[in-house]
Amino acid sequence: MLPKKFRLPAEYFRKQYQKGKKTRGRYGMFVVSENEIANPRFGFVVSKKIGSAVTRNRMTRLLRVVVMEIVNEKNLSNLNKDFQYIAFEFCDKKSLLKEEISLQIERSIND
Repeated sequence: MLPKKFRLPAEYFRKQYQKGKKTRGRYGMFVVSENEIANPRFGFVVSKKIGSAVTRNRMTRLLRVVVMEIVNEKNLSNLNKDFQYIAFEFCDKKSLLKEEISLQIERSIND
């Protein structure tokens, strides 16, 4: 589970989608915006287009694990940005998902 300090509150999703910078990948899109907090926050949107409830929950669990691994590996715990990931396609392979999300996070940080 994602620690509470890394969770993006639900009321920020719509506002962030409208004002944030978007970087698209094969499996989904990151929407990034600045925040006033000294740590990154992550939110995930996995729609019914992905599949059944079991499939959506599996994708969400994989996203949480991958994001926390990337935050720990790259020391991003002091980054003041909000990230919202919108999934387009189901990916069951953790390594592929981690590679894509890592590239998207790096792109969004450098822009």
